[in-house]
Amino acid sequence: MSIFKRLIKKILPSLLKHILPVRMYDDIFVPEFLGYVNFRMLSPKKTIRCFKLGFLPFEYLWFDLDSNDFKGYLPTRANYQNRRINGPYNAILGNKILFERHLKTVLSGVKGVKVPDNLGYFEKGYLHSLHTDLTSGDLNTVIEILKKSDLILKLVSGDGGVGLVCLALTDGVYYINDEPASYERLESFLKSLDNYLIQKRLKQDGLSGRIFPGSVNTMRIGTMIDPDSCKPFIAYAVHRFGSPKSGFVDNVGQGGITAKIDINSGRLSMAHHYSKDGHMEIFERHPVTSEMICNQEIPNWQDVKRRIVGMAGQMPYLKYVGWDFVLSGDDLYVLEGNVSPGLGLVQMYDPMKNYSQAWNFFRHHGYID
Repeated sequence: MSIFKRLIKKILPSLLKHILPVRMYDDIFVPEFLGYVNFRMLSPKKTIRCFKLGFLPFEYLWFDLDSNDFKGYLPTRANYQNRRINGPYNAILGNKILFERHLKTVLSGVKGVKVPDNLGYFEKGYLHSLHTDLTSGDLNTVIEILKKSDLILKLVSGDGGVGLVCLALTDGVYYINDEPASYERLESFLKSLDNYLIQKRLKQDGLSGRIFPGSVNTMRIGTMIDPDSCKPFIAYAVHRFGSPKSGFVDNVGQGGITAKIDINSGRLSMAHHYSKDGHMEIFERHPVTSEMICNQEIPNWQDVKRRIVGMAGQMPYLKYVGWDFVLSGDDLYVLEGNVSPGLGLVQMYDPMKNYSQAWNFFRHHGYID
């Protein structure tokens, strides 16, 4: 990003806050929008229209808003403006230590859904233990676990794959995100961490692991509490897969690919890679492994749905969450829950209005007029 663009992104939002009508301003949406402005991708005229409608510049292309009726799509700005929908319970989703401890208590009543263990966390370079496998202040206990399992380090607060680090030990060589490191380099790195959790890296068996074994491949599934019946339901579902570009994560913004999951059947659509400059590629098979994606069915999908709805029903105070699930064999792990999750991955397949129960939820809660 150029110095000029960084200045614009830093200064302009505060100016716009005092100029724009309240309904058109959001302190997350505006800086994010400005960060993606590219007049070679979207003309100035279309960029202005895109902002007025409340979408991010690349979404204008993803959703083909030159041709499609924008009224069928939920604007990103409206999604962000309503991120407090869960009230004080958003705190459960925003902190991964609180998330693990709360969900493990709740899920004691739901069979077949697991939460990965938080082994410990770093605070200004000091290791705090949260599990019997680690000893506070002793980095050697991290190394002992690393001899048996790759480790994932993630920010206590954060989502979207930001800040994720993978540690590995292979043939006596330490790796930090696939970069070889000496023991001294690894120790120095760990001592530099602040507000980072430690978890064992999940091993993914079954369909998702076969399609791309280089990453843990997640299902982003939205659950909502129906405002009329007060019962939970699955609003939408997509599956993400990693690629060499995305590394050990499946984040689409970092090069991963995605496929829609048909909620009724669990069948996968054609897979897509959409970049944030508007470029699109479509695949029937994974482009690296050549494993078929299109028309594959999520194993035991009806039972997976039952477990997810049962979990959401245990937490009716979480009105709307975008969950990240990993299915490994018959084990269903919930990695995290996202507040006001981005809907680009969903609406690139269908406008949200096509999901009638979800559309009714958004209308009821004031996301749309």
